[in-house]
Amino acid sequence: MGIDTQVIDRVRAAWTRIEERWAAYDLHLPGSPSFICQAEACSAHCCKVYSVSLGERELERLSRFSGLEPVDLLETENGKPISLPLAQPYLLARDEGRCALLGDDLRCSQYHGRPEACRLYPHFVIFLNETTGRPVHGELREMSASMRMLLEGEQPEPYLPLLLRHIECPGFTGPPLPADAWHQLAEETFRLQYLPMQELKWR
Repeated sequence: MGIDTQVIDRVRAAWTRIEERWAAYDLHLPGSPSFICQAEACSAHCCKVYSVSLGERELERLSRFSGLEPVDLLETENGKPISLPLAQPYLLARDEGRCALLGDDLRCSQYHGRPEACRLYPHFVIFLNETTGRPVHGELREMSASMRMLLEGEQPEPYLPLLLRHIECPGFTGPPLPADAWHQLAEETFRLQYLPMQELKWR
């Protein structure tokens, strides 16, 4: 199932209202260029600029796939992993200003075990309150309901979900994204961003 044409019109109109404030992103709809990693053209923006946070389960998965001890995967202080008072308390190790797991070919050396934040990039979902014209981070139940309606071809309420892509990523060079592939991408992006390490709530 794709996205209803009336909903597409609604999404485009909403994006027009806010796109100046979201200059680092572009709206990603069916028919937009699909993503194909272009490592040779990539400055590894995401791996150089961002510190990647991860939780216990992500750390366990990364350690299992890599064969490395957690202390070798994380930012440390005095030989002990730095732990922040957050839901995802750890920071992926960095080396010379970039992710320590980034290979010489600018590809992830531990791709199959990578954290959720790395799986999410370069896509992003925001929820828009159309009355105020402002993105919101509302109740998870309301965001899940809005996303379910969008994916099932209904008019989403109470918020309008928008699937965005980071414009600094050079990988959007693939063929136009078919409606079914867009549907899967939107669902997976939402899950990774809002329901990490969980199943979708509406299932």
